[in-house]
Parts: sequence; structure tokens; C-alpha cells
Amino acid sequence: MALRINLYHEVLRAKRQEQYDPLKLSLLALIVVALIMASYYGVQLKRTSDVRGLYSSQKAEFDKLEPQAKEAEKREAELNKQNDLSEKLTKRMEKRIYWAPLFEYVMQTVPSNVQLTRLACDSGKDKGGVSVMSIEGLAADVEPRAVAESLRKAIAAKVTAKYPNAAATFRNLDDSTEHPVVDGRRVSAVVFTINVTFKAEPDPTPTPAPAKRIAKNEAPAL
Repeated sequence: MALRINLYHEVLRAKRQEQYDPLKLSLLALIVVALIMASYYGVQLKRTSDVRGLYSSQKAEFDKLEPQAKEAEKREAELNKQNDLSEKLTKRMEKRIYWAPLFEYVMQTVPSNVQLTRLACDSGKDKGGVSVMSIEGLAADVEPRAVAESLRKAIAAKVTAKYPNAAATFRNLDDSTEHPVVDGRRVSAVVFTINVTFKAEPDPTPTPAPAKRIAKNEAPAL
């Protein structure tokens, strides 16, 4: 029977101990962790660099557009002022009273036996918006007061067609000492003053109060 003696087992044991040495394993683990951290740092550095590049480009664009934005704000303020001024002028024009058409209405109602001696107008800015047109004249006929009354009614009808809140009243209606000739005969006469009042803008319609609801168990008041 052959006898074999293994004299290499000490070497093999030393190699195994060296292979599983805790210090070597720790160094390997430390190297792996360092590689992972270096990779993570590189990724974060790349992201930071991208963010900084994006920030720089957007900041440059903002710096370029900021003067234009300020100029646009100034232009907007100027346009708003012009728009406000235009609206005020438009409202003033809409509220403006054109007296020429009213004079035409009055002249259309004047008969041949009436002579107008004076016309005066007041836009009523200091009177709560109530405008006044004063008409002075002389009416001559057998019944001059009836002629003056017919003229007043005709003027009122003409003006209320444009301003529904208009009213025409006599400020005075007095007998005249003159006796003019109408249709070849001498007749009596009266002097009159008719005041025509109206508002260019109608009064705002008041908002009706909400109806009071009655509860089911509450009897209505008698």
C-alpha cells in the first residue's frame, strides 16, 4: 500500500486565509462604496451644471426682455389714460344738448299771429341737470290768450317727443298795450314767457325692493 504525504497543505491554508482576510474584504467594500459615491457625485454635478446653464440662459433672456416689459408697462399706462380721457369726452358729448334742433322745433310751432322776441337757454349744469329754454313773445288775435296756450301745448308736444320728461309752462301771460293789425283788423295782444324745462338724461329707475317671503306657518297681515 502506497503512502502519500501532502506537504502543500500549509501553503493552501495560507492562501485561503489571505483570500478571506477581513481587512482585504473591507478595502474592497470601501472601494465599491467610493465608486458608487463618485458616480452619484458625477450625476449630481452634471445636473447642477445643466440647471446652471438653463438659469444663465433664462436670466440672459429676462435681462433682454426686462427693458421691453418696462416700456410696455409705460405704454399701457399712457393708453389707459388716453382711453379714460376718450371715455370722458364721449360721455360729455353724449350728455351735450344740441339747441339748434330744439329751436327748429319751436319755430315749426309758431303761427303767423305770434312774434317771438327772445330765446334764452340754460344747460342746467348748476341746477341738477335740469335745462331751461325761455321763450318770450307776443300773441295777437281776437282771443290772444288762446293763441298763446295753443303755442305752449304745441311746443310741449314737440320737445317731449325728444325729451319725455319735458314740460312747458307760462312764467307770465299779460295783456299788452299794443293792438297789432292781423288780417286787416286790429286785435288784442298778450305778452308771454314760456319756460321749457327738461333733463337730457332721464332719472335712474329705482331698484324695487325684494318681496318679503311669508313663512308657511305665518299668517299674512291684514
